[in-house]
Amino acid sequence: MINKIFIAVDRSRHNRFVFDTAVSLAQTTRADLMLLHILSRKEPEHPTVPTYTHYPIVEEINYERYQQEYAKYEQHGIEFLENITKEAMSSTSSAIAAGVSTEFTQLAGNRGRMICELANNWSADLILVGSRGLKGLKEIFLFLGSVSNYVTHHAPCSVLIVRQPVDLKSAQTSIETEKNQLLTSK
Repeated sequence: MINKIFIAVDRSRHNRFVFDTAVSLAQTTRADLMLLHILSRKEPEHPTVPTYTHYPIVEEINYERYQQEYAKYEQHGIEFLENITKEAMSSTSSAIAAGVSTEFTQLAGNRGRMICELANNWSADLILVGSRGLKGLKEIFLFLGSVSNYVTHHAPCSVLIVRQPVDLKSAQTSIETEKNQLLTSK
C-alpha cells in the first residue's frame, strides 16, 4: 500500500507534469506527500560563485554579496515550496476531502543522494521522478549520469519514472534540426 509519496521539485517546466501526477496519485491513494527542493548550482537562479582576486577587501565584498544573493535564492526556494504545497493541498475541491497531507523541505547537495537519503529518512513508499524523454544517443549519454538513473538504482523504495507527454511538433522540428546539422557537418 502506498502511504507516503516523495517527489523532488524544481521550477522547470518539465517538473510540472511530475508534480501534477504526484498530487493526483496522492489524492487517489490518500497518501501523504513530501516535496523536496534541492538548492543546486544547476538551477539557473543559483547565484554565481565569486571569483577570487588578490585584494582581500574586494574578495570580502564579493563574498558578502554572494551570501546575500544566496539567502535570497534560499528564500525564493522556500516561497516556491510554500506555494506548491498550498496548491497540492487544495488543487481541487476534493483534495482536502481526500486527505492529501503535504509537507516540504529544502536541502543543498547532490540531487540523487539527497532524494534517496530523505526518502529513506521519511520512510517513503514511492518516489516519483521525471524523465526528459530523450531518445537515441542523447538518452544513452545523458541517462548514464542522470538523477533518475541514480535514484532508480539507490532508492530505498519503489520508483516511478514519469515521462513527459511528447509534443510531436517540437520533436519533429528537433529531429529535422539534428538531421540538418549532421548533413552540414559532412
